[in-house]
Amino acid sequence: MSAAASSTISVATTNPLKSLSLSSRSPLPSASSISFPSRNPRRLVLVSCTTGDGSKPTILVAEKLGDAGVKLLEDFANVDCSYNMTPEELNTKISLCDALIVRSGTKVGREVFESSRGRLKVVGRAGVGIDNVDLRAATEFGCLVVNAPTANTIAAAEHGIALLAAMARNVAQADASVKAGM
Repeated sequence: MSAAASSTISVATTNPLKSLSLSSRSPLPSASSISFPSRNPRRLVLVSCTTGDGSKPTILVAEKLGDAGVKLLEDFANVDCSYNMTPEELNTKISLCDALIVRSGTKVGREVFESSRGRLKVVGRAGVGIDNVDLRAATEFGCLVVNAPTANTIAAAEHGIALLAAMARNVAQADASVKAGM
């Protein structure tokens, strides 16, 4: 893969005002596309992805994801699901990967980007924040960091309604009285 090769990453939504295209003179992913379905029918995200030599990229999934998400990734990439890795194991494996998907339990620090030796091109955070990713190091190494800010909004709303219903029905008091033998 030539470091001087020109490539483009495109992220498009069904709203033409919210499309984004990034061009680079580095070996960033390009070519085929992948779409992520959304609960909102007006929202569809398309991301282009292959390596510079035409082969499938390798994605390291460092924390448990849903089976449907992993199957979707397997259609477009070589997926390595390695959970509960130590920081040393992550630093060793990352040199063989083009992308990394984490949740909140894996810290992606400067050591990870240094260990990747420039191969890591995108870190995906399956969740709201990106506080577990060193953004300064990612920028220095030319790595794109993305997250899913609305991924759990429905689950959070359902949880809130369940807590309100539990409070209205005195579930905590009933549980305590049963445990006390009353």
